[in-house]
Amino acid sequence: MKREIGMLIAATIMTAGPQFVSRATGQEAPSSNADSALQDHLLPPRVDRIGMRASRLRWGMPSADVERLMGAPAEVQAYVGPSGNVRVLEYPAEPIATKVSICDGRVCAVRLDVAGSGDRALPPYSRSVWVGMDRASVLRILGAPAEVRSFVRYDMQLEDMIFERPGQSDVAVLFIGNRVATKRVGKRLAPDILRVALPSSSDPAGEETDAQGGDRAEPQVRVGMVLSEAQALFGAPKTLINSTFKGQPVVYAVYQTNANGAFGSFTFIAGVLTEFAGGDRMPLSNVFNGG
Repeated sequence: MKREIGMLIAATIMTAGPQFVSRATGQEAPSSNADSALQDHLLPPRVDRIGMRASRLRWGMPSADVERLMGAPAEVQAYVGPSGNVRVLEYPAEPIATKVSICDGRVCAVRLDVAGSGDRALPPYSRSVWVGMDRASVLRILGAPAEVRSFVRYDMQLEDMIFERPGQSDVAVLFIGNRVATKRVGKRLAPDILRVALPSSSDPAGEETDAQGGDRAEPQVRVGMVLSEAQALFGAPKTLINSTFKGQPVVYAVYQTNANGAFGSFTFIAGVLTEFAGGDRMPLSNVFNGG
């Protein structure tokens, strides 16, 4: 969880100005314009809201309720952090791959892998490249691409780089405006590569309530809620960073979440909450250190 949130903060901060961009070393494959057939088959950017079980999880929910809603996780990581004993439950087979962090027995973070960067089919050499990384850094890490396809589509500068390694799958990295938008196995550029899948809001009729909620009144934070709902809960953010993802606006916000000085971090894509992290004892320094 620490590494993921740290990378997200770095990615959004780097959009603020060119002083954060690294210089590449080594040679790059010559760039060529993609043919018109490749450009024309791309569908316009769009957002699809999809139903998923994770939108029924809420901040502060007991861990027993998480596994009742989500089922058994594919993988569990455990460590001791500033928020106490932490377990990270991974659900890669969900409509959007999901990680749920449990701090001292309650949900303290949910992260949806909207970009698909955690695809387990991606070979090891590509894992150090993450969404939001600048083009120069990718070239420094992966070296010269075997093929480069660049073109302008829907008022966006797109560049698709193909990287090869002997004995491993080819990896394509798609850049939009010199930032990594997504990475995938193979060379094929799917027509809906600019599509963004986001969670729908939870269905109150199907809501699983916590009858054993204890004496804590947690704010009703859950993925799928919209930015205005977070503002209504917490007021103005303490930190607000804007960027874009596949042509959609991204807002990274830090809110003070209670009167005791705890903070939480929230990521909204196209106004929809896709990631949150925090807790009733979390100071601002821990938010920026990844919880």
